[in-house]
Amino acid sequence: MGKIILTFIFFILQFSFFNDNAPLFAATEDHGQEQKKVAAPAAKTDKLFNEFSIPTPYSQPFKIAVDKNGIVWFTEQGNDALGRFDPKTAKFSEHPIPSAKGVGARRWEFSETEKKAFTGGFSVSSVGSLAGIAIDSKGNIWFAEMLGNKIGRFSPEKEEFSEHDIPTPNSGPYGIAIDSKDNVWFTERNANKIGRFNSSASSFKEYSIPTSNSKPAGIAVDQKDNVWFTLSDTNKIGMLESQTGKISEYNILTPSANPYDIAVDSKGNVWFTELSASANKLGMYSPQMKRFDEAVVPTSSSVPIGLVIDKYDRVWFTENKGNKIGVFDPASAIFREYEIPTMQSRPIGIAISLSGDIWYVESDREASKIGYIAGLASVPSKASEGGMQSNPEKKFSAQFVIIIIISVIAITILLSYLLMSFRKANKKL
Repeated sequence: MGKIILTFIFFILQFSFFNDNAPLFAATEDHGQEQKKVAAPAAKTDKLFNEFSIPTPYSQPFKIAVDKNGIVWFTEQGNDALGRFDPKTAKFSEHPIPSAKGVGARRWEFSETEKKAFTGGFSVSSVGSLAGIAIDSKGNIWFAEMLGNKIGRFSPEKEEFSEHDIPTPNSGPYGIAIDSKDNVWFTERNANKIGRFNSSASSFKEYSIPTSNSKPAGIAVDQKDNVWFTLSDTNKIGMLESQTGKISEYNILTPSANPYDIAVDSKGNVWFTELSASANKLGMYSPQMKRFDEAVVPTSSSVPIGLVIDKYDRVWFTENKGNKIGVFDPASAIFREYEIPTMQSRPIGIAISLSGDIWYVESDREASKIGYIAGLASVPSKASEGGMQSNPEKKFSAQFVIIIIISVIAITILLSYLLMSFRKANKKL
């Protein structure tokens, strides 16, 4: 009996320490590595990325959104047009905004033979220079016209545009977001204001930001219809209470972080990108706890810029200079990064479809593409599946605890056996 128990203890110890394929611990692999092996449900090829060249060369796609039917919409800054892409047919259509029709040639040229370097920044557009994009509950596509100083709308059903002049001249409309009542909110970079367009009444209302010259950029709306926005030049994020119009500002932890894009997760946490080289982080503000947290992006000087949150509250972002698509899982505090095939593509805007595809734009004038990673945003992290562990230290710790418990049970049985044997021996005496 004693030999049997000792053999049992040895077997348990050997099994626990040396068998990495044991079913009890099979789910403790790094979930980031597992994500890369996930089959792409909608992809036609085995590669992780799928890229599509926009028909008009040098169109400079900027921001992107996906409607409920899976149609991809994006703004073209260099072409003054709204782009449409149907993933099912792989067909593009481009819709020039009305105010840009008949304007003529661009104010810049590129020579294929001389390979002249491009200069000009946002001023490459002749009239509109489309920036932010958002989709309302009726499927209408809304966009900001930076140089045109308008808020535009496109009806996919009627294929009709309407453009609305912003009251403040040269306000520089940039980011755009839609609330639960289909009000259109937008940032005015030049005017230092937050604007609202009531689509039902076709009326504007503007709110002055307390801090002057703050250069508001990204904008998002939370579950209570509060409006959150980044203040690039003053190192803050702000919040506007839609019911009262009151604006509050919050200082970011890292100095000179240059906050850019912004989004709100299902718990009400506010996430934003910090694109300066000295920061290179994702920032988070918890309104409930009234505190900031930050996470450093693994690739140095990557310039995290566009940002979107999936249904599992993972934060997906574009790395403009890092040429990658990144994801951060707050539950496990793990980053994953995926390198874009086209070199120096300058990704900016990012969006997620209902099927979990991660869409993004490649804004470099030579790239001029849109692309996607198929299905990853629909796949839950291993860390969220039944509390699975995500690193070797935790795996070893769990094994050690189980070994101790089993050993204690075995030793207890052995001691009981020895005690019984001792009593029998005494009776015989």
